[in-house]
Amino acid sequence: MIQERNIPKMNNSLLFFLKKPNEDGYVNAMINLEKKIEKDMIEVLQKLGIKATVKTDRYSLPFQHQIKVTQYGESYLNGAFESQNLYRSVLKELLEYEHSKIRFFIFAEILDEFPMGKVNYYFNYYVHY
Repeated sequence: MIQERNIPKMNNSLLFFLKKPNEDGYVNAMINLEKKIEKDMIEVLQKLGIKATVKTDRYSLPFQHQIKVTQYGESYLNGAFESQNLYRSVLKELLEYEHSKIRFFIFAEILDEFPMGKVNYYFNYYVHY
């Protein structure tokens, strides 16, 4: 299942991290954010005894489960890009169901919404038994 990336209007205040706000810059920035979160998530999961990997062709993974976390833009603009809430939600579910081996990818998107926008994070994963 391939996810479609929503391209927001380029005047959103959450897009401050782009030097040249255009569609290519947005997509590259979001992919870099996703990869950073994935790398950090793998390290955290390994410390908890969960073997986690990311497929080379990330978005082609036929995932079984999805955890969605929404972070809203606020006066501290970086707040929407901090992934602690995503980590909490993912760890809670993975530990609750005692998964020991997963494949996953992160999909993140910015949505233009009043007043400061929001970022939706999707943790899509497949459980290996």
